Amino acid sequence: MEMSRPAIVCRLCRGRKTDLVAVEERQALRCRQCRRTWWPYDTSPSPAPDYRTAYETAPPECEEDEALAALQAGLDAATAAAKAVGKRRLDPRARRLLLLRRAALADRRAYATELEHLRDAATVAQVEYALDHAEVAAEALRAFDTETDGVYASGVIRAEHPIWDNEPDLGRAYVRQEYEQWTRAGAPSSRKPDAQPQPRRLTTDLARQRRGRG
Repeated sequence: MEMSRPAIVCRLCRGRKTDLVAVEERQALRCRQCRRTWWPYDTSPSPAPDYRTAYETAPPECEEDEALAALQAGLDAATAAAKAVGKRRLDPRARRLLLLRRAALADRRAYATELEHLRDAATVAQVEYALDHAEVAAEALRAFDTETDGVYASGVIRAEHPIWDNEPDLGRAYVRQEYEQWTRAGAPSSRKPDAQPQPRRLTTDLARQRRGRG
């Protein structure tokens, strides 16, 4: 069963059918239509960071689950305390941090699930559930930043810009922009970047150039 609305699509021809192939002893993605080849983490030419750049220092998913639970509990306790003394509003930064980290985790899981589907290790239903969850979480972050006029956002492109409405990302690229900025500002992490980063993108044109020099 094929997906009706995959998020992993060819950014060159917009082809919706992709295969996992071996390139230089590593797994890569290849468009069945135009044969363009790219590394799984790459989302070029999206204006937002690719998955490796955005999440290279992100903690493991299980740790992030625990952190989100703690953030939610802290926010609930603060809300209850504020109501008890008649306060109408809390500092919005705590709410935004929860929305940002929740959306980033959902984005990571959705992309990983779709890659698993290409490896025949996840069903279409599992992928679509993960994609729906990621899109809802991304929209919640964008809505917050739009309502607060971008005061708490850090990225170059504002939340209300129509570029974030483009398929296949549907706002998830905005999450990667904001998460990268948050980590750059000194957010805690439990991973170290790769000592030797891999090349950002492999295209069929680059492959042809290499063959031409041989």
